[in-house]
Amino acid sequence: MFANFLVVLHVTANLVWIGAIASVGWLTAAASKANDASAATLARNLYLRAAVPAFLASFVFGGSRLLLDPAYYMHLHWFHAKLTAALAIIALHHVIGARAKKVAGGSMQEGRVGGILVGALLACAFLSVACVLLKQSLVP
Repeated sequence: MFANFLVVLHVTANLVWIGAIASVGWLTAAASKANDASAATLARNLYLRAAVPAFLASFVFGGSRLLLDPAYYMHLHWFHAKLTAALAIIALHHVIGARAKKVAGGSMQEGRVGGILVGALLACAFLSVACVLLKQSLVP
């Protein structure tokens, strides 16, 4: 029961995290295109107040679930693909956050690829979800 509750918390944190970091990327791109410092500040604040806490919650709850039974997860073929996608999402989270910080600091050129980064982030999120939901089909 506790393990399932951790999964629920992990998935809920993921929903908030992916929505927030995607919004940060889109706001950063829009701020850069419009040369709008207030939108850049909004993107940075959203990153710090929503995306980062949700990422940390997702990491803690997912890691806690993994630590309850690591041997079980390490033998699942789909789990390695999910973890790879999750690591790519984490890397993109940090890249988008760094770009939001630079755009909020006045370097508007840094935000121009925000849309591309969000597209890559959402593609990785799709792969992560697909690995979990289609796990029965992915087992050799």
